[in-house]
Amino acid sequence: MDSHLRGFEARVGYPPDCNSVGPARKLEETERLEIAAASADLALLYCHLSHLSLPDVGPGLFVHSAQQTVAGLRGDLPTRIEGAVGDTPDGARNGTLDHPVVVFGSDGGGALFALSRGDGATVYRLPVGRVDGQTYRPAPSTSTPTEVLAPSLQAFLTYVEDQLRQQP
Repeated sequence: MDSHLRGFEARVGYPPDCNSVGPARKLEETERLEIAAASADLALLYCHLSHLSLPDVGPGLFVHSAQQTVAGLRGDLPTRIEGAVGDTPDGARNGTLDHPVVVFGSDGGGALFALSRGDGATVYRLPVGRVDGQTYRPAPSTSTPTEVLAPSLQAFLTYVEDQLRQQP
């Protein structure tokens, strides 16, 4: 990240925002258990960082804090997704979805990053849509479908790293 921020203002014409990777913090037992029940990989991620805030990468890339993720599991964010899914990064078509997720991040354009609880691995990018109860549905007026962003949380982190490298 340091190499990305070095000379940022000269490259893009404005100073960088506060880009940060928060150090891991000890989770409350209930938080740890709720996250581990949703995803062992996500629980492991929170052992290494508390949050990721990259407002200057693309439209922004954010991994929510464990507290935000737990609040999402408790109903503050969608816990289920339904609707059409666009092409995967390898070009395959996915059809439709109807399964549980845990929202763990977002971008600066209003999209959410959600980890499938159905297969425990797939990371989706949920464009701006509507939430009925705790179920996310793509907005009918949008041309952007739900996207399979990565086949795993580890691949999502590689995606974040790639996005950081591709920035001017």
